[in-house]
Amino acid sequence: MKEIKLKECVVCGEDFMPFKTTEKVCSLTCALAYAKSDVDKKNAKAWRKEKKIRKEELKTHKDYLNDLQKVFNEFIRVRDKGKPCVSCGCIVNGNGHASHFFSVGSHPNVRFNEDNVHVSCVECNLHRHGNLAEYSLRLPRRIGQKRFDMLVVKAKQSLLKLSIPEIKEKIEYYRGKIREMNKKSVV
Repeated sequence: MKEIKLKECVVCGEDFMPFKTTEKVCSLTCALAYAKSDVDKKNAKAWRKEKKIRKEELKTHKDYLNDLQKVFNEFIRVRDKGKPCVSCGCIVNGNGHASHFFSVGSHPNVRFNEDNVHVSCVECNLHRHGNLAEYSLRLPRRIGQKRFDMLVVKAKQSLLKLSIPEIKEKIEYYRGKIREMNKKSVV
């Protein structure tokens, strides 16, 4: 038979001699407090789950687009990690920006086009508004003239309106691509 040793109560911290090796509390008072805390934890977990579902139900089309934009930008940063700024050619340290050649506001149909978005330094993307003069010279060299010409044509086409299921599908697609690229960089 196994010798029972002194234990520390998980509620009050006092040392006690348990009757069984599985006991965690020293008294009935502590047992009630422990049970209540366990119930509170379960209730809190259930509330977090319910809150997540409620928040998802309240999301608008714009909220889903913003979620996709965040994931897409992260994909661009992971894809272009180690590449120089598309506008000025400097080394991009840390998290660069996902810089759109054709802006999101005026060309929403190429907002999530991978040829339209490349890593850029903070200076070019924020302070020089994308540094488009240099961007337009360097982008064809980066993606090739043929793909650049196709991008220009796509930018002039009619608006692309994604449905919520299509947006969710794209979010999962880019999350998967990010996971895949991160695994490759670790190996």
